[in-house]
Amino acid sequence: MILLKRHSNLFCWLLVALVTGQCTSPVPPKLDITDKAHIALIGGNLGSRMMNYGYFETELHTRFPDHSLFIRNMCDGGDTPGFRAHSGRNDPWAFPGAEQFQTELAQKPSSEGHLETPDQWLTKLQTDIIIAFFGYSESFEGEAGLERFKQELEAFIHHTQDQRYNGTSSPQLALVSPIAFQDLSQHYDLPNGQIENQNLALYSQAMNQVAQKFGVPFIDMFQPSSEWFSSSEEMLTIDGVQLNQAGYAKFSELLADELVGKKGAGPSAPQEVIQEAVLEKNWFWHNYFKIPNGVHVFGRRYNPF
Repeated sequence: MILLKRHSNLFCWLLVALVTGQCTSPVPPKLDITDKAHIALIGGNLGSRMMNYGYFETELHTRFPDHSLFIRNMCDGGDTPGFRAHSGRNDPWAFPGAEQFQTELAQKPSSEGHLETPDQWLTKLQTDIIIAFFGYSESFEGEAGLERFKQELEAFIHHTQDQRYNGTSSPQLALVSPIAFQDLSQHYDLPNGQIENQNLALYSQAMNQVAQKFGVPFIDMFQPSSEWFSSSEEMLTIDGVQLNQAGYAKFSELLADELVGKKGAGPSAPQEVIQEAVLEKNWFWHNYFKIPNGVHVFGRRYNPF
């Protein structure tokens, strides 16, 4: 009887462990950064302004000192998973069928030109890894637009995983949530962020749900940034939502930790030297990818000007 009871207890514990394991979502793997990896950043303004500071790219080069990494920032304010309009491009949709997820606020514009599409750029860059920053612009749709956003994000992931930008394999993909809204209303004529943060929390949670569904790494930047803003008297944004230099320094270190792991043995050169090189590269890339007055370079005034 005692032996039978012991076996019965063991069976119950095994059953609990099995059920618990099935109910617990697996932790998505970190990105596998190999030598000569081609990494592209896409998405909205949070990612776009990273180009001005260079902290995140510096973190990657620092953590992989023996790797020759190729990193390009394609982010632009207002970009969503499916809507990425440009004055020098005929079509604003990032992938076929993306127009079905948009409202009257994102109709096809009258722009024209021969600037490459997002897929053409990612192929041109032979992209191995995509880090996507979405959710902020979309959050202004509130709870009413949440389901549409999830559908758009799912369609984007489906499309991305079907591509072979590097010519051989599907790209690794990671999703990064928007940050929280910092309350600077005591300093400037700005909202206190309560409504904004309610929506940003919803859209961050939605991104997490979609990421878990597809087994894609998801980095929650909403909760950590909320804690930064509530525990620090320092201004970490310039207007409540756009990080300043101190904000991007914290953001970039945490993002690198979450995507590739903690810092390794250290850089092969001083971090300041690496960052200076990153910023110089970004200046040239910015003026190539987002060249001022591009309407003359690849838009409607290309011919005859």
